[in-house]
Amino acid sequence: MRAAVVVNRSWDFKFHLEKIAVMDLEIPSPGRGEVLVRVYASNINPVDHKIVELAGWSWTYPHKLGYDVAGVVQSVGVGCTRLKATSLMEAPTTAGTYAQYAVVSESILGVKPESISMLEAGAMPMVALTGLESLTWAAGGSQFGKNATVLVLGGSGGTGHMGIQLAKAMGASWIITTCSETHVDFVRQLGADQVIDYHKQNYYDVLLPESVDVVYDCVGLNGTGDHAFNIIKKHGSFVTLLQGAKASISTRLQRPDVHEYAPNCVGTCSQHQRIDTVASFVKEGKLTVHIDQVFGLEDIVKAFNQSLAGHTTGKVALQILGNESEILV
Repeated sequence: MRAAVVVNRSWDFKFHLEKIAVMDLEIPSPGRGEVLVRVYASNINPVDHKIVELAGWSWTYPHKLGYDVAGVVQSVGVGCTRLKATSLMEAPTTAGTYAQYAVVSESILGVKPESISMLEAGAMPMVALTGLESLTWAAGGSQFGKNATVLVLGGSGGTGHMGIQLAKAMGASWIITTCSETHVDFVRQLGADQVIDYHKQNYYDVLLPESVDVVYDCVGLNGTGDHAFNIIKKHGSFVTLLQGAKASISTRLQRPDVHEYAPNCVGTCSQHQRIDTVASFVKEGKLTVHIDQVFGLEDIVKAFNQSLAGHTTGKVALQILGNESEILV
């Protein structure tokens, strides 16, 4: 099979595009509790290159890349009883889903909704699961309370455009987001009630002190927490994708009533029950994924380049296998 890999270790602990290649490897075999998936689609997540920097020192090489996947179950290992169908998933470790075949745990696979394509299914899992984890924590359950206001920072990006829709699906009554002027119509179509052009205004200057219940930060700039805490209501929540964006100690001491969380959704969010929840929102028409560009597996470096540029609308998708007429389930 063909698979995208990091060829060898980076001794400076940095992500280098010149170390990414597509090569021929043996098709893996599923072990106990694992499933062999024929991969149709995946996507590039911003966290992918960060994982290489954080964990790459411990890997053996060449190391297969990729987390999200949509595909068809080809075979199952001993102990698998639940799945025999088309699935979408997000893996707890680098499962090597940028490949024609991938072995993953049955426990983190969910059935793909019939209403979306393989390409859409492959683009959705990690960003949707991150949003579900973040907003469920902030809501203290599956639904927001009456008249909840949620601010999503970076609403046109991969995680942000999921966050707007999930906040709406979970009952938020007023959703605010930040984006550039060119994306205003896009985020409004997703459910944003108020849009702030970050090129023209700072959200923390526009919004009143203690006026927002939840800030869901999908940008992760250093110092974001210090700005956000002032606009959060008493006992409200700040959720950010990156540790560096959390509030400083002095800010937390001034606002000890504000709850703060930086989820690690590489693994901890991956349970088939949570993927089933995402799938239910899709079936109800409450959640869709926007695909900015599509690349083939052999163009993996171009796909990474597009994602690393940081200006995508929605997701950068990977089309591994394109003929969906072959799917017989």
